[in-house]
Amino acid sequence: MTNRFGFWAAMAAVVTSVAYGVPQLLQVAGVLPDPWDRIFIFAPSLALAPSFVLTMAAVHVAASAPWKAFSLGALGVSVMYATLVSIVYVTQLSVVIPHDIRGEGAAVAFLACCGQGQFLTGVDLLGYTLMSIATLLAAPVFSGRAVRWWMAGNGILAPFLIAQLAWPSLIYAGALWLISFPVAMALVAIRFTREPAATVEVRGRNFDARLTLDSTG
Repeated sequence: MTNRFGFWAAMAAVVTSVAYGVPQLLQVAGVLPDPWDRIFIFAPSLALAPSFVLTMAAVHVAASAPWKAFSLGALGVSVMYATLVSIVYVTQLSVVIPHDIRGEGAAVAFLACCGQGQFLTGVDLLGYTLMSIATLLAAPVFSGRAVRWWMAGNGILAPFLIAQLAWPSLIYAGALWLISFPVAMALVAIRFTREPAATVEVRGRNFDARLTLDSTG
């Protein structure tokens, strides 16, 4: 059951992250008009948050004892991420965008996201920084080299995300998230489909044991 749960949670994270990334790129290209660009960006982002938390929950349940601290840390930090960004996106979808459509945007301009210097932009960047930290913490839990490297690669983007508060041009480095995150989540999903089951590596000084994630699938 853990394998199945983890697979679908990770796949949901893949789908929602891609569903966010495509309209984000279309917005930059000037293809999507406002407010549809924001709607198509914020809606899947709102769904991504719980998907990622559920993925980290499955990873924690699957992790072997020596790595439980890492997986639990990843889960805890992912909850922090999801809480912060969910507030940002539900505010955009339920408050800011409706007011903009009615021509009353000035009344809630202080709640807008995600331009430079806006309050919720900082909250959003902090959230995605925490998400990257969560993938970095979870990376050593996995035995597969590819998933470890992609999870860690997404994790090292954290400084480039939070530093955008001071240096907006770092968005170009942070944009690598559009590739690193969905690839990492896809690899996590694959690990949960392995038979007899995906494994989490237990690395110790004198041994190299493995724990089956879920023998029942």
